[in-house]
Amino acid sequence: MKNIADHIFDILENSVTAEATEVKIILGFHNKRFFCRIIDNGKGIESAEVTDPFITSRKERKVGLGLPLLKRTAESTGGFLKISNLGKGGSCLEFEIDLTHIDAKPFGDLASVFIDALICWPAINLKVLINMGKDRKKEIFSSKKIKKVVDYCGLQQKEIREFIHQSINEGLKEAGIDTQFGQL
Repeated sequence: MKNIADHIFDILENSVTAEATEVKIILGFHNKRFFCRIIDNGKGIESAEVTDPFITSRKERKVGLGLPLLKRTAESTGGFLKISNLGKGGSCLEFEIDLTHIDAKPFGDLASVFIDALICWPAINLKVLINMGKDRKKEIFSSKKIKKVVDYCGLQQKEIREFIHQSINEGLKEAGIDTQFGQL
C-alpha cells in the first residue's frame, strides 16, 4: 500500500465483507499526527489475531495482508493500531500515524477513496467526519445524503464526481489534510 488512502479503502472493503450497512469514518490531523477511527455495524471481528498475516477469514487464500500492513505502517512511525468489537455487533478500528516520521506515507487521494466506495458499494451508508477538536466534528461526506439527490446513474457523470471530489477536498483541507503530509 503506497499511501493512507489505500489503507482506508482496504478497511472499507473489510467492512463490506463483514456485511456492514453503515460505516462512519472520523479523521483528524493535529501537530503532524493523523488519526483515523472507522466504525461499522458489520459482523464484528472473529479473531484477536487479525493483524497476523497468516490468519484470515478469506476462503480463496490463506493470507490477509491489509491489517498487518496498516499496523506496520502506524507502528513504524511511533503510532498505533487498535481494533475492537462493539457490544451489539460491528467493529471499531483506530490508528494514528506520525507524519513527521521518515517512514510515514502520504495521505493519497482520500476524496477518491470515498467516491469509489460510494460507487463500488452503493448499499453502504458511508459518513466521513473531521474531528475539529474539543468534541466538535464536521461532516464532509455522507453517501446517504448524496444518494437522496443523485441516483447511481448520475454518479457515473464526470462532472458530478468532480463536484463531490472538490467538496470533500475542501473539507479535508480545512482540517489540514492534503494529498501529501498535511498542509504546512
